[in-house]
Amino acid sequence: MPRSRYKSLVDRFAADIRSGQLPPGTRLPTHRQLAATEGLALVTASRVYADLEGMGLVSGETGRGTFVRETALPPSLGVHQPSVVAGMMDLNFNYPSLPGQADLLRTALRQLALSGDLEAHLRYQPHAGRLHERASAARHLRSRGLNVAAEQVLIVSGAQHGLAVTMMALLQPGDVIAADALTYPGFKVLAEALHLEVVPIPVTDTGSDLVALEKLCRSRSVRAVYSMPTLHNPLGWVMAADQREHLVSIARQHDLLIIEDAAYAFLAEAPPPPLAELAPERTVYVTGLSKSIATGLRVGFVAAPASRVPALERTIRATTWNTPG
Repeated sequence: MPRSRYKSLVDRFAADIRSGQLPPGTRLPTHRQLAATEGLALVTASRVYADLEGMGLVSGETGRGTFVRETALPPSLGVHQPSVVAGMMDLNFNYPSLPGQADLLRTALRQLALSGDLEAHLRYQPHAGRLHERASAARHLRSRGLNVAAEQVLIVSGAQHGLAVTMMALLQPGDVIAADALTYPGFKVLAEALHLEVVPIPVTDTGSDLVALEKLCRSRSVRAVYSMPTLHNPLGWVMAADQREHLVSIARQHDLLIIEDAAYAFLAEAPPPPLAELAPERTVYVTGLSKSIATGLRVGFVAAPASRVPALERTIRATTWNTPG
């Protein structure tokens, strides 16, 4: 097949997808059907779909076919996801990407549908999740080095929701919260929406400048500190054990709430104990499954001191009532 005809077929599909003529979820002809319709060799038809998949426009699912992907996001979302061509690495977002991942997820969800208590989802659930679900989450957190009772774990709709619940429940407008000078943008958006004042902590190659944090606490009425000690986003460092002890010491001296963001902690091999393990009486630990299993599932966990749980539960009720078990 002449290259110009092959490329024009790819371009035709791409134009139809981007214009909405082929909406997201549309199942495209099989490779054999495309080859027969267009008079192509089967290997060429497969190449057409491979190029479209490399551009991020379609996804192939073993045994089911090739489907048009969702490529457009509303302007109000505040993010842009361009189509990725072959050979380009998309650094706009971090999400799990493994060969056969969709099939793995499909199998797991099918097993849940066959064995889970689906009838319970016909009714409202406890705000923090059912106790056996929270116990499952607590067992999961133990693999991250955090030993916490099921009653202290709350199920939320992803780590971002966990951060929102924590900041809404435990801080007041006008409170001062310290965070690394370069930090996770989603935290800054939340702080702005909740009218919290974020003061920057200078950063070093290995972690937060804790001497600067001490000076800051002496000059300002800092209420909380937001920290990503295990695999910082975006700087990538893992805070050493002695730095964690130092941070906990500062928090206790100045009565700071510690918000520990552990969204990427699963990627670190044998890291030091979480801050929540070192200072369980004042640390709220937030994590989720978006970076390790599937971004679209929106499953997260918040582990908190027992005294903080009622306020967090009330905020979950106010924001989502309850999250899917």
